[in-house]
Amino acid sequence: MNTPPPETTKAQRANEQANSDDEVATTPPPITPTAPPPRDAVHCACGAHDEPPLAVLLRTIDFAAWKHQCQRRKDLDQTPYINHPIAVANILSSCGVNDIHLLQAALLHDTVEDTNTTIKEIEEAFGSPVASIVAECTDDVSLNGLERKAEQLRTAPFRSREAQQVKLADKLHNLESIRRSPPVGWGVRRIQSYFMWAKQVTDVCAPANPELSQRLTTLYKTAYTHVDGQYFPCHPEMCGALTEEEKGRVDSRFATCKSGEEPCPRTLFF
Repeated sequence: MNTPPPETTKAQRANEQANSDDEVATTPPPITPTAPPPRDAVHCACGAHDEPPLAVLLRTIDFAAWKHQCQRRKDLDQTPYINHPIAVANILSSCGVNDIHLLQAALLHDTVEDTNTTIKEIEEAFGSPVASIVAECTDDVSLNGLERKAEQLRTAPFRSREAQQVKLADKLHNLESIRRSPPVGWGVRRIQSYFMWAKQVTDVCAPANPELSQRLTTLYKTAYTHVDGQYFPCHPEMCGALTEEEKGRVDSRFATCKSGEEPCPRTLFF
């Protein structure tokens, strides 16, 4: 049994606040343009007896899509937020993860933190193993952005192997998204600060999934982003020289922008 992590004192948090950058480089919260579905809205998340794994996974995707239906990411195109948890589950699957509970938790990992979902609701719909992983992946929303960053780093060594794998995949997708199309309003310092903090967290979780860890290491060594007409290394302490291949990974609308220009979002078709 792991020893519980020590509590962060008020003095430590005050010191972290004083030494932090002006901009808090937390993961951008999803945009919620309209009201989320009410907690008592009719939506069946109950499974049948002896439900096959594929049906379980589809039911979990449906539940996550229902919960995140009004939310969008903070990239230029404000892509649907559900794309993120699906991508996190897909990353885990691509790295050899076939534990259905772990894949379900990946799909649900932001529901409690960012929607009106509760851990009890997840437990009733999908069981305690899934709910337990989701609980481990859920930040304390009563903390401010800087405190949540510090708390993630403080508690990362004490998370289960399953929760650590979700963290690795979650960070990988966030980092790849920021590299390709930074959140609107993020400058170079904020991007670099996020990458450096994310590496601290993923270094702790790395043993949980070596293949995922290697993909993250490659990203830290190669990732550049394009801001205000220039390319910048996302992790200034690890990144190597800019390559033509890396230029191709940045959204072309950013890559062609000159200083002072703003890229335009894609036209939406319905």
